[in-house]
Amino acid sequence: MKKTALWKDSWRAIAGNGKRFAAMLVIVAVGVMMLGGLNTIAKDIRAGLDEFFDSTSMHDITIISTLGLDDDDIAALGAVDGVDKVAGEHTANVTTTVDGRQASATVTTLNNQGIEQPYLEDGRLPQSAHEIAVTRQYLDNSGKSLGDTLTFAPDDSLASAASTVSATLASGGSGGADDSSDSSTDATGTFADGKYAIVGIVIDPNDIVNPSGPLALVSGAKTVYPMFVSDDALADADSPYTSAVITMAGAKAMNTYDDDYLDTVARVTGNIEAIQATREQARTDTVHQAALDKAMEQVEAQKTKIAVLPDGLPAKTTAEQQVAAAEAKIKSAVDAMPKAKWIIRDRSAVTSYEDVKTQTEMIARLGTMFPVLFLVIALLVSLTAITRMVEEDRGLIGTYKALGYTRHEIMLKYLVYSGAACLFGGLLGDVLGLIGLPFMFTRKIISDIYVLPSYPLLVDWRLALGGVLLFVVIITGAAMIACAGSLRLEPAELMRPKAPKAGKTIVLQRIGFVWNHLSFLGKVTARNLFRYKSRALMVIIGVLGCTALMTAGFGMGSSALTLMPRQHSEIAPYDVMAVTSAANHDKAQSSLDDDADVESTLPLQLGSVTLAPADGDGDDNAAGSADDAKLTAQLMVVPDGESMDGYINLQTPDGTPIELDDAGGGDGGVIVTANAARKLALASGSTVNLTDAMANTADITVREVAQYYTGNLAVMTQSAYERTFDAKFAPNAALINVKGGADAQIAFADGLAGQSEYLSVTSSAKQERDFSKSFLMFFVMVGFIVVMAAILAVVVLYTLASTNISERERELATIKVLGFRRREVHGYVNKEMLLLSAFGIVVGMPCGRALLGFLVGKLDLPGMNIVPNVLWFCYVAAAALAFVFTLLVSLATNRSLDRIDMVGALKSPE
Repeated sequence: MKKTALWKDSWRAIAGNGKRFAAMLVIVAVGVMMLGGLNTIAKDIRAGLDEFFDSTSMHDITIISTLGLDDDDIAALGAVDGVDKVAGEHTANVTTTVDGRQASATVTTLNNQGIEQPYLEDGRLPQSAHEIAVTRQYLDNSGKSLGDTLTFAPDDSLASAASTVSATLASGGSGGADDSSDSSTDATGTFADGKYAIVGIVIDPNDIVNPSGPLALVSGAKTVYPMFVSDDALADADSPYTSAVITMAGAKAMNTYDDDYLDTVARVTGNIEAIQATREQARTDTVHQAALDKAMEQVEAQKTKIAVLPDGLPAKTTAEQQVAAAEAKIKSAVDAMPKAKWIIRDRSAVTSYEDVKTQTEMIARLGTMFPVLFLVIALLVSLTAITRMVEEDRGLIGTYKALGYTRHEIMLKYLVYSGAACLFGGLLGDVLGLIGLPFMFTRKIISDIYVLPSYPLLVDWRLALGGVLLFVVIITGAAMIACAGSLRLEPAELMRPKAPKAGKTIVLQRIGFVWNHLSFLGKVTARNLFRYKSRALMVIIGVLGCTALMTAGFGMGSSALTLMPRQHSEIAPYDVMAVTSAANHDKAQSSLDDDADVESTLPLQLGSVTLAPADGDGDDNAAGSADDAKLTAQLMVVPDGESMDGYINLQTPDGTPIELDDAGGGDGGVIVTANAARKLALASGSTVNLTDAMANTADITVREVAQYYTGNLAVMTQSAYERTFDAKFAPNAALINVKGGADAQIAFADGLAGQSEYLSVTSSAKQERDFSKSFLMFFVMVGFIVVMAAILAVVVLYTLASTNISERERELATIKVLGFRRREVHGYVNKEMLLLSAFGIVVGMPCGRALLGFLVGKLDLPGMNIVPNVLWFCYVAAAALAFVFTLLVSLATNRSLDRIDMVGALKSPE
């Protein structure tokens, strides 16, 4: 019977203190929502990529050889322990026409093992020669559709490089052969000439970045269209494979980011490395012998002719000597030919794989940090609410004790109250966090970044229950602490009203020239502020947290949206970047030199390069250890003696200019940008490994780390490049400054893009416009943070304001009896709240700037170096909204002031 009465009283307490209960419930719901939701989003994104990789049989390991691979290599790889399937692929860089302009593409054969199959969106995959599958981006940009045809040609810059060795051998090592001898091969390339019918629309599993999303815009790289054909499209069926793609046994059952998968990759990679040297030597011998045999065929034909000459003729002796010299030259040339070298890569070499990894880690970190903030606020709110409930129930608690109820039985009421708020709030938070937030982020935001076909909705019940349990334990623990003191008192003492706090002289009273000039109500307000110190501190903390969150949110938005304008005004002030093939560069440059709209140009060699820390040079103490990290950057090679002033302002993050010269000798060094340096844990003087598009690799010293906001860039001088890669400088691009404003620059870029010589033309002004349009993600993040800040402020302020009125009910009834009008009573209470809020706002703005710096440091967005840039209106907006929230709460609590029963309040001690 006793317990039944207590249970009924406990549930009545919820109904009788509904506003406090709702405040606790909302804070708990938001905390659980962010804990479960943000972590679930991270898992959903990773699972979406994992499902996509499984559906396309994405490679676990890929091998590229500098001399290609043959069937013996494929067979040897298939016998390696842990390998499930192996297939050889043929890939070629080609050029094609897109909307009347020359564009770059990569054509890859579909293999017979079904490994790394493109994801089919519409149509079908190629099944015979002269059929091709393309991406939707290609169709959108070209205006073509299924059933239309396209043609492509080999990329002349790569074809000419590939023909150098054969030309050298054909001349007996003299280098004097006529290049026309290989013209037929260059024209044909890897794949058969002719028109290819478009039969399918696909997604390339190696590139899932949305071409119109923010990541594509910040990369700064030219568009390269992936295309896929069948094996029947090969011009030579016996040509060596460009690469080998490998899947591991049991890999599909693992998540691609989990430790068990990564451990398996490391084990199988080690097994492959065990046969690497043997297979490299075998391939080297095969290629060298084939080259020697082909060259020696011509020499053998000349021996045959000499053999029929009579012995003893000086001409025969001279001819035999020439043949012997030619044989020696050929053998020397063969010995000097490059040797086969394998480059073994796992999925971390796929840019999209690393992008998803870093973004989900960022989201998960936010999913840990934000709930901690709301847990602290929930703790403060619950302490305030339960403490006030205990004060209001002093007489009831005394009665219970007098009737023989134990302290634990009486405490049950407050534990049920706080526990119910946590359970109901946690349930609501789980629904919103495990379903609502993931749906909004993955379907509405992440889908704008990546082109994955679907995302699974994963529910981690351990996280869902663990988050609720965490709040239950913390909040009910706070409730126990809040009521423990009163429960230790005797019934007689509890049944008497609690003596009011004794008045004290406040600090302000000692400052006469201030105190003496305050009005009566001003003095009352000052005394009340210092009288209720704990409540005043909680108001300040609540408003401070609200202001800090909004300042950080608005600052994040302004930092992101000013990123591209700052990039072009501070770092890269050039107007247009135009990319051609190496063969067309001179013609294009000559046309630019004669163009009256061109102010100046800087010819360059542009390419793609993979950066990785050199062996033993990564910083093991860096987050996540940079030893295995890799990233793709744009390689910019500047002609010797040319200045980049007015095109690229190379400077360190602290603003110190970086001189581009090669006076230091040695390898000349490379300048890397800040985002790449942070990702790979590099600094000035570090050694970095560079691998270019032709799989040439070299270690080189980092000369300096340069500030760069969007994309990753590596800058070298012509001399440094030629020494590092033993290759000729071949300009294929130009940075252009154009006369006129933004519209003129965009029009000029559009005009260049219409010319067939150009593969890619980028206007800085157009990039700025498109960049701001594409950053929906940051607008949503800002809105989300502002909503969370509003909930935080309203709940805390409303709880504290209601508690303040409840505690001072007799005081407020007294001043109403004394003749204070309705608006005067409102001002009497609200003035204190507004002053405390103003103080919280002032302190909250610099705290928000510090919070933004912390958040930006944890974001680690791929290809973006976000530097905090909080504009003045961010502070104004945060302060104004925090003040508005305070006013709204004040207006809401004014109704409680109007409903105070003066007679009942003054008679309450009786």
